[in-house]
Amino acid sequence: MAEKVNKLGLKRDYSKYLYFLDKDGNVCQKAKSGDGKTEVVVKNAVDRDNQFLYFIDKDGDVSRSPRVTRGKNKAA
Repeated sequence: MAEKVNKLGLKRDYSKYLYFLDKDGNVCQKAKSGDGKTEVVVKNAVDRDNQFLYFIDKDGDVSRSPRVTRGKNKAA
């Protein structure tokens, strides 16, 4: 299950923009057409931890879920 990390309540326009978290933890938007620059919507929205996958949930908040490790066999 995912846990909310930061409640932002972003109002997003999915018809024009893609929304994502960059490596610095900023929430960014970029035009779907690929034209234009990436704009930072919220600076330093989250401090990232490599053990979690961060995403913007349906409520416009930053959430995280644990990363799944694959390919490693567990010792029986």
